[in-house]
Amino acid sequence: MAKLGRDWTEVWQWVLGKRWRVRIEGRSMLPTLQPNDDVLVLPVTRMTALAPGDIVLCIHPFRPDLRMVKRISETFYDGGCYVLSDNVAEGNDSRSFGVVGRDRIVGLVTSRLL
Repeated sequence: MAKLGRDWTEVWQWVLGKRWRVRIEGRSMLPTLQPNDDVLVLPVTRMTALAPGDIVLCIHPFRPDLRMVKRISETFYDGGCYVLSDNVAEGNDSRSFGVVGRDRIVGLVTSRLL
């Protein structure tokens, strides 16, 4: 993943409806993402390549109403991912709920709006 920052092509992708705007609510991704940061998210398909280090938007495995932004730590042959918070002192991640299935990963964070 490219370093998060400003990229006007990303803003245009959002204007054209090809990115989602998501607001960060918690402190689990500090220092990379602050509470109330807005990020742009590329919707992913089964064919989208994901790699360790990517920041993704995923659905909590046991709480389908909860969306989370986490960093991929490890990927598996079936597409599942082990996701972690950048701030290990806070947050709910794969250390507590296990691997996130590929069908629960809905987007790839591409940039942060400043």
